[in-house]
Amino acid sequence: MRFLRYLIFAVIFSLSSLTSASAQDISLQQFSSGAPPEYGLTAKSAILIEASTGRVIFEKNADVHEYPASMTKMMTAVLSLEMTNPNDIVHISDEATNVDGSSLYLEKGDIMHMDELRQGMMLVSGNDAAVAIADAIGGTTSAFVDLMNKKAQSLGAVNTHFVNPNGLPDPNHYSTARDMAKIAAYAYENEDFRKIVSAKEKEIHWLTPDKKMVFENTNHLLWNYPYANGIKTGYTDDAGGCLAASATRNGVTLIAVVMHTEDGQNRFSEAQELLDYGFKNVRMQPGYKKTDLMQSIHVHNGKTAKINVVPQSDISYPLIDGESGTSYSIKVNLPQYLEAPVKTGDKVGSVDIFYNNNKVGEVPMTADRSSGTGFNLESLCYALYDSITSLFATA
Repeated sequence: MRFLRYLIFAVIFSLSSLTSASAQDISLQQFSSGAPPEYGLTAKSAILIEASTGRVIFEKNADVHEYPASMTKMMTAVLSLEMTNPNDIVHISDEATNVDGSSLYLEKGDIMHMDELRQGMMLVSGNDAAVAIADAIGGTTSAFVDLMNKKAQSLGAVNTHFVNPNGLPDPNHYSTARDMAKIAAYAYENEDFRKIVSAKEKEIHWLTPDKKMVFENTNHLLWNYPYANGIKTGYTDDAGGCLAASATRNGVTLIAVVMHTEDGQNRFSEAQELLDYGFKNVRMQPGYKKTDLMQSIHVHNGKTAKINVVPQSDISYPLIDGESGTSYSIKVNLPQYLEAPVKTGDKVGSVDIFYNNNKVGEVPMTADRSSGTGFNLESLCYALYDSITSLFATA
């Protein structure tokens, strides 16, 4: 027993100098916020945010329920990206071909790859394609809608409720400008999503029948606004004109959402007006480089005993010109240790970004190397050390 006690204390003291993987708070310089001018928008609700942090630059009735129309398809697209493979085969059913409104001109018995169907849906806002995707993933449209609502809640879009995957009007199908911006910002983090929504036109291929059709994007800003790179249009008589528009200029990426404009053209001019305002008044201040926040973490039962984790990207903060009192801070969240196996690029934690103590963004922390399952004496010592420190922490 005396020998075991000496061994335990030796392990503790030999490892006590290791960097802790617990969360830390890092406060930044203080800045103050300036209020943007009012706009003569016909949109009943609107919002402008900086994409990487979600900071709100302008808003008008941003929490009022509105019909989102085909902006709904942002959620359909991002779920399909997360839950399917590009070459998955989709068989088109009667349910999809009988949907009203904008169409990819699908016919019963058509067969397509998922990536072609998804691209076609986002280009021409095909309601039929959205239903086909929903059925392929959920088995039924209603089951897929349940997934949509769960995802919306997880993203903080708490004033959103979907009843279909395409945005056709229904009293129980609603969202807000703020929630649409949250969904758009989340989707925009996905590189494949960005490629889809930035395409002006694309040739879409069918497997059965063997045919090709070229479709143009319904988002006119891609042609008329040099900084535009997405995202999704929407229009019905009940919803009016809707648009989630993204653009990048001088290292600043903004997302503008307008809902229920007076007509289908106003959505483009009003979104552009908001984006222009943002680019004139917002600048990004460098916060941290990825290497500044690199930390090491123990791996239990692994061939490699310790790996480094780093943010996926450098961290910057949007500042409105003239402000001198806004508080940004970050919190690095990591578990005490990892269990093997760990793969390079695995998300193992996050850097949470706060603005005035409210979380506005998150950058994943990822593993910089792999560690397969296996025996390693150093890993065993780390496991013993972590078990002992956990006991003391809970005592």
